[in-house]
Amino acid sequence: MELVALRGVTRTGSEYPHKLRLSPVALRFCAFLLIAAVSLLCAAIALEGAQAQEAVTADQAALKNEQDALFQRILSNPADLDATFRHAEVSTALGDFEAAIGSLERMLFFNPNLPRVRLELGVLYFRLGSYELARAYFESAIAAPDTPAEVRAKVNAYLAEINKRLSPTQFSVFAQTGARYQTNANAGPDGALVRVFGFDATLDRQFVRQPDWNWFAQTVARHVLDLGTQGGDAWETTVAAYLSRHDRFVRLDTNLIDVQTGPRLALWPEQARGWSLRPYVGATGVHLGGDYYLSTQTAGVSVGWLPSPGWNFELGYERSRRDFNNTDDYPTAEDQTGMQDTGYFIASGPLLLGWTWYARGAISDHGARVDWQSYDQRTLDLFLSYSFTVPLLGAERQVTLLPFAGILDADYEGADALIDPDVVRKDLERRIGIGIDLQLTKEIGFAARFQQSKTESTLPNYAMENRSVYFGPTFRF
Repeated sequence: MELVALRGVTRTGSEYPHKLRLSPVALRFCAFLLIAAVSLLCAAIALEGAQAQEAVTADQAALKNEQDALFQRILSNPADLDATFRHAEVSTALGDFEAAIGSLERMLFFNPNLPRVRLELGVLYFRLGSYELARAYFESAIAAPDTPAEVRAKVNAYLAEINKRLSPTQFSVFAQTGARYQTNANAGPDGALVRVFGFDATLDRQFVRQPDWNWFAQTVARHVLDLGTQGGDAWETTVAAYLSRHDRFVRLDTNLIDVQTGPRLALWPEQARGWSLRPYVGATGVHLGGDYYLSTQTAGVSVGWLPSPGWNFELGYERSRRDFNNTDDYPTAEDQTGMQDTGYFIASGPLLLGWTWYARGAISDHGARVDWQSYDQRTLDLFLSYSFTVPLLGAERQVTLLPFAGILDADYEGADALIDPDVVRKDLERRIGIGIDLQLTKEIGFAARFQQSKTESTLPNYAMENRSVYFGPTFRF
């Protein structure tokens, strides 16, 4: 009976009857179809672009004529702000940023209290590479306390990007320590009735759902080195570490370190399209319950696109070798050793009223030495973020709300005869929660997060619920 519970701890998930399961061959075939579809799409775009070139040329000629007419109108009446603003719009569409800047600065001469005009000037100077002038206009655009939230969010994204571009080397650290409470810390099943050798059995109460507290510390350090090329190529390195110490379940005490490094190479830098290619390698080491448990070696590549500051899209693939080690607490861990193939995407951007969003998803094939530890997995997570200020301790402090939701879907390749030789495990986990982050100073804050998750399964051994909350001080440098 104990072995059944230990397997539940070694890999948890949700269990429900699935209709779809992707084998490794099917996963690779899907990847082939995706590549073929992208290739056809690129060919279609190229063909359509050639056909549209003539139409674009005609549109540019019309805009040029309108620009000249507006310029003459402004010469006859410099105080005509409508004509001046339209002249800036047309000039921007033509790529004549200097002319657009001249028009917008004339508007400020007649009316200095135009924060949106200052925002547009900051964007234009940013596109010209005049980052210090862009910074000055951006900061003046949000100087007023009643600046709209969407304007403030857009400006902050540009200011962060300016800081990156003006620094040849960027180094940042985030760290948090604190306490965590879980209602199901041992990942035990909801009830005592489980399956063993295909029959119903009653699990000892010590192996069903049990609560626990733990202390934790986590940190992420990121270093970006500008390689000094015209396109802005850089070398990116990320190091993450996590430690936890449990009150009751010391077999869950975790020491983890993860390192990832590789260049980010600009694609088509002369056209400033925001595309990049990032090959990378990485390694992970895990101690669990005081014993060496897992090591992973990874190689991957991703394509990123930043259409403008605040927006980000990335599509990638990575292949990992996972080596598990048997321990006293996990005597069959080596059965999980094998290769892992993962395709993933990451996307983020602004929403209305100052909200931003972040999404990530992945499809992965986890190979193992035995088929009941091999599985295909699909994950999707969505995060929202909203920041505002509150008066606290004699000053304005920033508070960020972070609601989120996610889903994890796993199909195993074979039945575990020890549990039920006739039923293949299929899991579905749903999770939802909210986080809050309070900045007390520039470097120090406080963060808390609540999450509720529910796992359904074709096997009662893995059906479970869990509620968790963690909180503690944060440090940013």
